[in-house]
Order: sequence, then structure tokens, then C-alpha cells
Amino acid sequence: MNLERLFRPKSVAVFGGKWSDYVVDQCRKLGFPGKIWRVHPTRKGCFRSAGELPGAPDSVFFGINRELTIQEFSALRQRGLGGAVVFASGFGEEEDGDDFARRLETAAGDSPFIGPNCYGFANIFDRVALWPDQVIGEPLERGVAFIAQSGTISITLMGQQRSLPLGYVITLGNQQRLATEDLIRYCTEDERVSAIGLYLEGILDLSKFIEAVDYARTLGKPIALVKAGRSEQGRNAAQTHTGALTGSDALHNELFERLGIARCETLSSLVETLKLLHCFGPLPSKRILVLGPSGGDMVMVSDIASGLDLDFSPIPENKKEALQASVGELVKLSNPLDIQTATWFDYPKLHEMFAVLLNCGYALTAFMVDPQDETEADTESFDKAIDSLLESAVGQDHLPAKSGHVALLSSLQESLSKTTREKCLRAGVAPMQGLAESLEAMHHAARISRAWEEWSTPEILPNLPEASPFRTLTEAESKELLTQHGFAVPKSRLVEAEKVSTAAEEIGFPVVAKVVATDMLHKTDCGGVALNLKNNLEVVEAVAGMSGLSETFLVEEMITDGVAELLLGVSVDPQFGPTITLGAGGILTELLLDSVSLLLPISEKQVRQAIRKLRVNTLLQGLRGQPEGDKEALIQAVLTLADFIKHHADRLSGCEINPLIVRPTGKGVIVVDALIQIKET
Repeated sequence: MNLERLFRPKSVAVFGGKWSDYVVDQCRKLGFPGKIWRVHPTRKGCFRSAGELPGAPDSVFFGINRELTIQEFSALRQRGLGGAVVFASGFGEEEDGDDFARRLETAAGDSPFIGPNCYGFANIFDRVALWPDQVIGEPLERGVAFIAQSGTISITLMGQQRSLPLGYVITLGNQQRLATEDLIRYCTEDERVSAIGLYLEGILDLSKFIEAVDYARTLGKPIALVKAGRSEQGRNAAQTHTGALTGSDALHNELFERLGIARCETLSSLVETLKLLHCFGPLPSKRILVLGPSGGDMVMVSDIASGLDLDFSPIPENKKEALQASVGELVKLSNPLDIQTATWFDYPKLHEMFAVLLNCGYALTAFMVDPQDETEADTESFDKAIDSLLESAVGQDHLPAKSGHVALLSSLQESLSKTTREKCLRAGVAPMQGLAESLEAMHHAARISRAWEEWSTPEILPNLPEASPFRTLTEAESKELLTQHGFAVPKSRLVEAEKVSTAAEEIGFPVVAKVVATDMLHKTDCGGVALNLKNNLEVVEAVAGMSGLSETFLVEEMITDGVAELLLGVSVDPQFGPTITLGAGGILTELLLDSVSLLLPISEKQVRQAIRKLRVNTLLQGLRGQPEGDKEALIQAVLTLADFIKHHADRLSGCEINPLIVRPTGKGVIVVDALIQIKET
């Protein structure tokens, strides 16, 4: 679909009254060089309808009610318009809106449009804004594209005072025709776009979204976003522990991490991340150096960065002598680096210091200062120190060229004035504002680079029809299906109550006795499991205590050498399809809520990385002299489950192995309990 005429028009038609006045005003304010045609049935100097226009406009703003929008859209579509913004609401989001949405679809034909219930767009690059509000921004040659499912948040971002250069601001509304994934692709193809920011509440077409992000990666366009809705849960949360652990938000997190999309917690973090990506793109590594004239600042850097994936590696040995000479003997060379104030007014020494540090091989070197307000204080000393940094970053004739990227960092957002920020940008230095959000931006920029290097496109497997009936297999049936696929299970017998003792003797003590009942998802909660039965008397007493729950029992060998109990499950999400959950199992499942979600396909390396994220990994590493767990067998079990999903995707509704006992290294893992739900045949 060609979106050039919609977003880069040479002529625009604006329908409506007061709201549409803003559109005309903003186009004129930006200096739009094309034609602007006003359409209003009663105003002087306006065309009364689409039929009176002298030609087919490239882009149209429909700031009129839904009935008139459909009527005029149909008329202009027949004349060959390029595209439209549908401002009106009352389509798919209202109770009576479905019919209007269908009529809008018919009226538009194959014409592209954003909305309905949409605030429009501002294209600062080309000085045009079909935007019913004030536009803040100056024409630029290169900048960030921001795509949002919120008009208000778009306005907020446009008004930021952090010198983030915005080239496009595009809102989506109901996404009836053009969705996020379409606009990612469009913005990616614009050579002027340096990075793409998103505010999302949901993704309409997951496969198309993945394809669009992959396309952006191939053209070197990094993406950062804020995704709303962290509390949303998967539909099957009530069925199994796996479902409860695997909410939609956890899957979105896994998706964004896999795709190298920076998920930011706040708009401030989003702006700083986009600014860093605009200046430098993804950072080549996570090796960061932060320096400044305050020990307190450096402590704060260390504290905040402790929860981030950043590497504050020491100053290289071959640089220490030259650095010590520039900062003085009293300065302890560390990272973060407190340079103290002995050389604050010695600008030749500052130049020498920056010249050394900018050639230490860090992906980013950040000088941290918080200048006072230039309207209230004399900032000359700050200005000269900053100028020393910028001169070193540019690489003056008397200075060596830098080996990494450079940033000016302030702990408070408001500390860097517009003058300072713009001076930094001209010198190729990123002005980073706010310590927490700036460090988070560095974390994101480094992780994007790693994700691109290790690229693995997620595959969304087809889902079962929503109304498909399914049945829950018994534990014995579930284990039989898993053993057919290579999983190990304990020695067991499925017997009537009177034969439990004989079965226990055949297996060998100690044993476990469990009731068998398809309607009992969590047997332990119902008193349907007896563990570590050491003799016949204990077996008989245990079975007697479970009388009334079932007439059939599963008797199994008791696994006594477990290092850790894990949960390994499959949850079928309505949007993501089958996904894997790995986490702490057994009695720790609800207590720790320690789990990770994995999208298919998965590699051995991805499984290893997932295990390292778990708190229960401490047990697997051998806690306080205990044996290490068989991680290799655990990794293989996860990969085997992924293969199991592919073989049974057409009928699998859910699967939970809990616990999966990890035994000492070399002894493997074993499925102690399992529950599988499959489509009825």
C-alpha cells in the first residue's frame, strides 16, 4: 500500500469547523508549501462539499461527524484521493459502531487512512500536519518517528523539552485500515528516520508486526516503546499454574526482548532511549564509563545501574598512567570515575583527561554534571568544562579522534538547558537528561545491538479454534504421551486401591501414592498425594486417608536426589499461540512466582539465557555445598517440549509438568507430575 500521498502530500483538503481550523493553522505555521482546500457547507471562502474541489487531494482531514465522513470519503475515493485522517469517533469502539465501521470500509475502498477516532499526524520533515491541535517542532533533515495509540501521549511527547528531534508523529485510533505494523514499515523506508518510537496498547496482527520489526532491523532502524496493560492475563489463567504465570504481558516482554525492541517503563525513559538511538543507533557493547566531579553522583550511578545490564569495567591498564597525570595523584582511578575538582579550572588538563578517556574503548563515555540555571547563576565554569568535552569529542587537530560514543549526562532532567543540548547535538554528543532514565537508555541501546547480532525470528503457530472442546488427560495418560516423546518418568504402576501395597513392593520403597481423577487439577491441594512412603503400613494408611477421592491410584518410585523442582509448561495464548513457561516448581510455584516465558522456536542458547534469569538457578548451581543440577538435561527437556509442541500443535490446549525434578549432574531430569489438555477427537 502506497502511503506517500497520505503522509507527504502536495495538496490537502480539510473538512470541518473549529477542530479543523487547527489543522489549517498548523500547516501554515510549519510552512506547508502545497495547496490547502477548506471544505465547509456554510463558511465563506470554503468549498461546500467534496464535489466542488478542483481536484483529488493527496491527503484529507475529515473533521466531521461519522455519517458525513462516510459520504464525503466515498465521493473523494471515486475521484482518486491519496489517503485520509478520520477524526470522528463512533465506529468500532461504540455499541452501534460496527455498522458504521463496515460502511467506512466500503466508502474508503482501497484508499489508505488512519483512524477512525484518530488525532491525525504531523510530518515535521515535510512541514505538513493534519493535526487538530498545536504542533511543536521545527523542520529538520533527520529525526525520530513516533507512532502512538494515544493522541494525548503524542501531544505530550511532542512538547518534551529534551531535544528529541521528532520527524513524524502519527496516531492510530482504531487502526481500522492502517495499523502499527504498516506504519513501522512506512517509517522504516524513509531515509530521514533514525529510530522509531511506539506507544502501544495492543498489537493487531502479531505476524505482520514481527515482519515489520525484522524489516526495520535490516535497514538499521532501532525501535523503543511503551507498552500499556501490564496487568492483562491470558484467558486460561484459571486452568493451570502455567496459565497463571504466563500472562499476555510476560509474552509481550519476551517478544520485545527477542526482537530487540527496547521496552521502556516511562515516557521519560522512552525519550532518552530514542535520543540515544537517534544519535548513535544501538551501542556496540554494554561497556560504559561514567565520570564526573562528584563522588555522590558516582555512588548514585553505581546504585541505579546495579539493576541494569551494563558493564562498568575498569580503566584499561595501558591508559592509567596518562589518565593519572591529567587528573592528579589523589584521584582513585575507577569506573564510575570521581575526577574530584582539582583540575576543574585547569582546562588543558581537562582536555588531556577527555582525550585519554574517549580512547579507552568504551561503547559510551558519559560526563555527568548538573549546570545551574544560566538565568540565575554564572555557569561559565560548567560551560568551559562541557566545551572541553565537546572539543575532545569532535576531535580537534591537537586531539586524537575518539574511539567510542560520547554523552553529557545530568542527574536532573531540567539541568541541561536548550542551548547546552543543541550545542551537544551539533558536536555529535548525546545530551542525556535524568540519571535513571538515561542509564536505562544505555541498557536498552546495548541490548538492541545484542539482539540484532543473535537474531531469531519468533514463529506464531496457528491456534486451536476458540470453541474447540478439550479434555484433561489423567496424570498417567499425560506421562505416557510425554514418554513417547523422550521424557523420563519414575517407575510406576496404575492400580486399584487393594493392589497398591503389591505395586509398592514391586517398585521398591520409598514410593509415592496419588489418586487418579480427571477433575482434580491440583491433587496436592485436595490431599490426593502421599510422599515418601517407606513401607507397606505407611502405604495402607495413606490410601485409607485418601478414600473417597478415587478408587484408582498411581504408585511411583520416590525421587530422593532432586537438586531443584521446576515447572515446565505450555500455555496456548489467544494471540501468541503455544508458548513455553519455565520456572520454579513444586511448592515454590506460587511462593516465588519465578518464571520466564519463551516463544517458539527456541535455541539451546536462548534456553541457557532463560535459566540464568531464574532465582531458582541458585539451586541448580549448587547451593551451600549441595550438588549442582543437571543443567544440560534441563536444557534438553525444554527443547524436547518445544518439539513436542510442534508435533501436537493441532490438538494441544495446554501442558504442565510440575514438578520436573532436576537431579545431580549426569543423572538427568524426571517428570514427577504432568497434566495435558488436548482437543477432543
